[in-house]
Amino acid sequence: MPAARPDHPATPLLTALFLAYGALLLMRIGLNGRLLDLAINYTADGGSIVEKIHPTFWGFLAVGGMALVSFRITLDAWELRVVRALLAFCGAVCGLLAFAVVTGRSASVGYLLDSYVALIVFALVFVFPVPWRRALGHALLGYMVAGALLAIVEFALRFRVMPFTEGEAVFRPTGLTPHPLELGLWCAVGIGFTAAGDWSRGTKLAAGGLLLLGCVVSGARLATLVAGACTVLVLVQGIGAGLSPQRRRERQILVVLGVLLVGPVLLGGLAAAGAFGRFAGGMADDNAMARVRVYEVFGLLSWHDLLVGGDINAVVKLVRERYDLPYIESALVIFVVQLGILGTVLLLGMLARLVRIVLIGAAWPVTMAVVAFFVVALSNNGLATKSSSVFLLLGLAITLHASPATVRSAAAGARRC
Repeated sequence: MPAARPDHPATPLLTALFLAYGALLLMRIGLNGRLLDLAINYTADGGSIVEKIHPTFWGFLAVGGMALVSFRITLDAWELRVVRALLAFCGAVCGLLAFAVVTGRSASVGYLLDSYVALIVFALVFVFPVPWRRALGHALLGYMVAGALLAIVEFALRFRVMPFTEGEAVFRPTGLTPHPLELGLWCAVGIGFTAAGDWSRGTKLAAGGLLLLGCVVSGARLATLVAGACTVLVLVQGIGAGLSPQRRRERQILVVLGVLLVGPVLLGGLAAAGAFGRFAGGMADDNAMARVRVYEVFGLLSWHDLLVGGDINAVVKLVRERYDLPYIESALVIFVVQLGILGTVLLLGMLARLVRIVLIGAAWPVTMAVVAFFVVALSNNGLATKSSSVFLLLGLAITLHASPATVRSAAAGARRC
């Protein structure tokens, strides 16, 4: 079998598999739950088990089967560790699902299959040469920037492209995501990955600006603060690269001063346009405090439920009756209620191990983006739903892991063969 590695020439079959894999990645991100619910019972109650699995899974299965029988795949040390970590993580999640089936709670944790076990498809990315993988990362980045641009247009025209039925006091766009909070999360995370990409400096600045503005108009308050901090850090760290330490410090000081002078003017303009409507009540309004009060749920659980999980529907009913909260707006609380402390420690511990291995040797903006993701994502219940956020994060972290120098070296090696 031919070896599918960066130092070997591409074949028509490998190219076809790459194009199919890339299309499936974008479809996995773009076909969110709200869109799929228009055609199948993807997140709604009822329907067959086949409808509960994202349609792209079957495509990934076909690509993986074709690749495994057609190519001899060799891995370097980091790639092998990532594949093993993916297998271990997905194995642990399957164990949690099996326990839920035995205890009769499988319906409430179905998102584990589609949001977490599905991450195993990233083992297939190592079939392709390093430059090709990086191209996948830039395609995902381009999709995120397009979503931010669409959100800005939606905010200006007060309409949405994606279906959205939730009530709201202030209009919030969704872009190419199913919810304004997910839009804010994507934009905040995209700033770091954009800095780690191969685009020109001007393109990076334009993309970063769109992502920051998209985050602001999303109304996601914590995501906006995190995105602002990431933007300042990227600007300060990126200025003066290649200059002497003294010249670089001088330019960094100028950038900080420029942000302090220009920032208030830009913020004033955005405020006048109504982009900070959700900040009017401050960071500690009723919505924010609800996410703090929800931790009182732990006081309603028995020791048995705390350790191994309980009935999530009964807990949600209690939350509505006692605290007048329609949802449990905390992924951590949902994990503990459904999986117990033991299951939650296993899930988050294995996820942290997987992320740590993926970040070995990664550029600092990639690490910053991953940290930003978990800071924002753990502030709501997004990680405990059928969402493509973790899928998108891991895809970007893996595909943009290699440095540009490594990509150029691999591409040169492929041309020599």
